[in-house]
This record gives sequence, C-alpha cells and structure tokens, in this order.
Amino acid sequence: MRLMPLLPLSFLLVSGLIACGGEAPAGKATAVDGKGPAAPASLGAPAGIELRRGREPRELVRIGTRGVVIGPAEGPLAWQFFADPRRSDDAWYFLSTYAPFERKSPEGELVFRGHGRVKPGPVEQRMILEWARRVASDAAGGRGGAAYGLVFGWHRGGSSGSCEDVTLSLTGEAVATACGWDREIRGRLDPAQLGRVYRWFDGLQPFQAGGEQGEDSLRPGSVETRLIFAGRGARPATEAEHAEIQSFATGLFTELASRRRGAAPQPAPAAPGAPQTGVPPAVAPAQHLLLPANPAVKPRDEILLQLPEKPPPVPKPPSGQAPPADPQ
Repeated sequence: MRLMPLLPLSFLLVSGLIACGGEAPAGKATAVDGKGPAAPASLGAPAGIELRRGREPRELVRIGTRGVVIGPAEGPLAWQFFADPRRSDDAWYFLSTYAPFERKSPEGELVFRGHGRVKPGPVEQRMILEWARRVASDAAGGRGGAAYGLVFGWHRGGSSGSCEDVTLSLTGEAVATACGWDREIRGRLDPAQLGRVYRWFDGLQPFQAGGEQGEDSLRPGSVETRLIFAGRGARPATEAEHAEIQSFATGLFTELASRRRGAAPQPAPAAPGAPQTGVPPAVAPAQHLLLPANPAVKPRDEILLQLPEKPPPVPKPPSGQAPPADPQ
C-alpha cells in the first residue's frame, strides 16, 4: 500500500518544528530551504533540547526532531535542517525515552525536556550533551569535521587486501566499514559500556598502538591492527589498558558486523606473535556492547493518504440499465 503526503512540505516543516520544540518567528516566515531567520530567544515555544555554550555573546542551540535553531543567545537565531538526516531519529529516541534533566559542565549548559520514563544517570546525561554538541557543531559549519568527538579509530587489514574499520565517538555512536561491504553499519553503545569509554577518555592520554612496519607485515596472509585513541586525560595508558581498549574495539567491530544481513560469524583475531597454524580461529564471543538495533521507531506525524495498490472494481450498473460502453 502506497503512502502519499497530503499537506504541503512547507507547512509540515514549520508546524513540525514548533510541535517538536522549535520556534516560529513572530511576524516573519520561517524559511524552508534549510536556513532562515527566527525570532529572538525570548519568543517561541521552548525546545526539546537546549544548549548554551561559549563566552559572551553565548551561543544558543535549540534542537527539535526536525532541525536546529542556532545563533547568539540575544538573537537573531536561524533554523537549519540537520546536517545528517539520522539526527532526527536520534532526537526522537532521546526525547521519547528519557525524563527531563538539566546539566551544567565546562562544555555547556544543557536543558533537556524529554517526556520519557527513564531517569537518565550521569552517563546518559553526558551522552545527550555530547550529541547536542555534535549537532551544534554541524549546524555552525562542521567545526572539526568527521573527527569531532572521536574516541578511537580501529583498523585491521592484511596483505591480501582485506580491511576492517570501526570508529567510536563521544555520542556513543559506533560505525563499522569493511572492504566488500555495500554500506556502513551503525550502532549505539549500551550506557553501561559507554561509562567505561568515558573513564578511558577522561583519564588516559592519547596514544597509537600497532601498525609497526616490518618483514612480518609483508608476508602473505599477515594481518596488521592499528588503534588511534584520542583521550584527553593526563595519565599514560598501561600495556594492559592498551590491550583492553584493543579488545573492546575488536569486539565492537565484531558485533556491528554481525548485524549485516546474511553475515557470517566474525572470527577472533590471533594474539600478537601467535604462530600461523592454518586452522581457522574460534568465533569471538558476543560482548553485547551495543543497544538492540532500532531501539525506537519514529512515528509519522504527517497526515497521510493511504492509496490501494490496485484500483477498485468498476461498480455494477443499476438493474435494467445497460453497462457503459467500452471507451476503446
């Protein structure tokens, strides 16, 4: 059954922004081409997610499920579409899952007006704050690019041309890619696992591990693993912590890879320096690092027409009346 929007796009964008925490300017039409003027901060309904950051003049960011209102706190503000359409689903998931809270930090002041039943703990609050900061960065011109908020990047490749990669950001979002895949696979860390990541990130200095070039890396069938960790702590990581984060990254890629349709079980990597026996390694045990796929379904709030796939049958003529002539 096909679905067709009934209302004009411009009406849906403006009304959706208001209903989901945006603001409609008083006396001005909100632009629908991605950017446009908005009212001063004192006007309009409060946003579902509101972030204030920086020094005077402070930046104000209001985030709904359809876009972002951003600008100086004293105005004027402008609203924009999300730089990544998936942010709309993220916003809906957060607002429908978590209860309201406020959080102050050196990175900004967050007011979250969710209507969910889950009371967010410190990890969930920081996750939403980091996500709001990323959305604000995108709306302000993408300061920092794709590396903004990166926790680590992991790569495993071999002389045969194989390649596997996974990245993890402070928002809890993980992305896996590999040679031969037709698309990337995304997931969100379980908050219990994200707490571990924040402890690593806040406590440890940045480091790089693996990727040393040598004769072994040129042998047929050899596999090389590299990890770049972007911590902001003061303490150097120990060898045990290097290994723990490496194992976490490997398990994260394995779990994401298993979500591909028709994916075969992912083998565990051989330990560094282990001899090549020719026997396939054992399958890595599931670590359950991620939340279930599609944790929330975003409902459609547009007015839709439901059109049947086939036209209805021609009605029968009244009794005693000849059927209409075939136009052909």
